[in-house]
Amino acid sequence: MGILKMSIRKRFDQFLTPEAESSHNSLFTLFVFAASILAVVFLTACIIAFLGKDAGSFGDFFGGVVNPLLTFLTFMGLLLTIVLQQAELRETRSELKRSATALESQLKATDRQNFESTFFQMLTLHNTIVNSIDLYYSKRPTSKETKGRDCFKQFFENFRDEYHNSSALYEKENEKDHLQHAYDNFWVDRQQDLAHYYRYLYNVLRFVYDYEGIEDKVPYVKLLRAQLSDYELVLLFYTALNKHGINYWVYIHKYQLLDNLLPALLIDPTHKNLYSRRSFGEPKRPRPTSWPPSLLAQEYDEKKGQGKKSIQNSQKNVISPHVDYVE
Repeated sequence: MGILKMSIRKRFDQFLTPEAESSHNSLFTLFVFAASILAVVFLTACIIAFLGKDAGSFGDFFGGVVNPLLTFLTFMGLLLTIVLQQAELRETRSELKRSATALESQLKATDRQNFESTFFQMLTLHNTIVNSIDLYYSKRPTSKETKGRDCFKQFFENFRDEYHNSSALYEKENEKDHLQHAYDNFWVDRQQDLAHYYRYLYNVLRFVYDYEGIEDKVPYVKLLRAQLSDYELVLLFYTALNKHGINYWVYIHKYQLLDNLLPALLIDPTHKNLYSRRSFGEPKRPRPTSWPPSLLAQEYDEKKGQGKKSIQNSQKNVISPHVDYVE
């Protein structure tokens, strides 16, 4: 009984297969079966009429038997049509999902292109602002003009002098007021040279920080950070400590802007503790211990070779799925 039930269920599943070709075959089977019944009834009726017998009782008998049978076949055809519609709906949903995924990828690519276009334009304008900065010393025995990033060394020396000149006014515990006083005096003379620079640099960082279409923004900020000279970094270090530049802290922390800052440039080594360790890119990647670079290259190739060999072995060994891959 169980085998018969399984066989009937198998036939039923085959009949309602949602594949196009099988569905057409199922519909054709229903058509042939119904046409065969009609042909048998018609031939039987013709034979009875030819023999001169009463066809009324025959019609009543076949009408009572064939009508439910044809109704059942109609129900099976309707059921098959519903299955076909469900299959088409599944295919339509799948196609819409693929289209939505492709559209989403296209939108992300377009969004990234727009971001990169704007970012690199801002980076170019930032360099233009830096190159437009100039200092001209006419009171010295020999007149001298300094332009661009070379000016930041002089700017930092000016700030450092203001810090040392006011050291006698503040105790070590009052370093916040000491730094603020020194920066205020420094800013009086250098605001016209640096205000535009720091406003624009802040807006570049804020643009990257606020942009929602890019997940990993660190590589872009690294490009900006790589263009900042040592004296630009150390002056940014102290600019972000005063009350007017404190909003820089979130970008310095998130994007590790002080990663390349030379500690020797700080006025006081303890000033490093005023920022988070992340701001300086810590913990840093350990430096290679092997030397010369040819040995490093050999170790790198060996490691890569072991990784490829491990992957090839795992592809051949299909019996055991537990294979350790060497990265």
